[in-house]
Amino acid sequence: MAKLSDARISAYAVLAISFIVSLIAFSTPYWLASDRRHYGATFDKLGLWETCFRSMKDPYDFQFFRYYTGCRWIFSYEYSDGNINLREFLLPAFFVATQTLYTLGFVFLLLAVIGVLAIQLCFVVDKEMYAMRVLSIIMFLSALFCTTACIIFGIKGDDRDWMPDPEHNYLSWSFALAVVGVFFQWMASILFWVENRILYKKELKKQNSFDMEQTATKS
Repeated sequence: MAKLSDARISAYAVLAISFIVSLIAFSTPYWLASDRRHYGATFDKLGLWETCFRSMKDPYDFQFFRYYTGCRWIFSYEYSDGNINLREFLLPAFFVATQTLYTLGFVFLLLAVIGVLAIQLCFVVDKEMYAMRVLSIIMFLSALFCTTACIIFGIKGDDRDWMPDPEHNYLSWSFALAVVGVFFQWMASILFWVENRILYKKELKKQNSFDMEQTATKS
């Protein structure tokens, strides 16, 4: 296999960092958290797929019989048990949009990682220029979806009408990692496009040299 260019090595490295950081953000419950110095808080922390409460009263239980403590999967049956559906409270439209968009972005990111592994392990060398272009487009879509998700959650995640004790809640480190991951996704998209242009110029130079040789032979 030919020696990799600096642009491709950088693209692979940035892609790896982006995948690791985004995977941690995707799977950890620290997108929104409560200040632990506030002992009376009922909310603890929240991720895309998990919620943690200290002792939160069900906002739809006006008889004060039902409280939630500990961490649960956000789609747990306990959040929609009986006539009371807490899931409607936990999943407002903006949060569903955040989950959907970030998941789509992460799927595209995973496809990019699989594509890189296929290129390096399967030795696909005849279509490298097109592969770099496709990887650049995939990373662009990943960055676009994840950026939109982060913007939505950044604006609405700490909304006063959502989680209890909003004055003591803050956007936590999982959300920060998601933002960092978005930055590296944009970088990877740009670097894959740069590599595509490098390969295009090499192919063009090779074609021009071949045409010149053909012309010289005919002469």
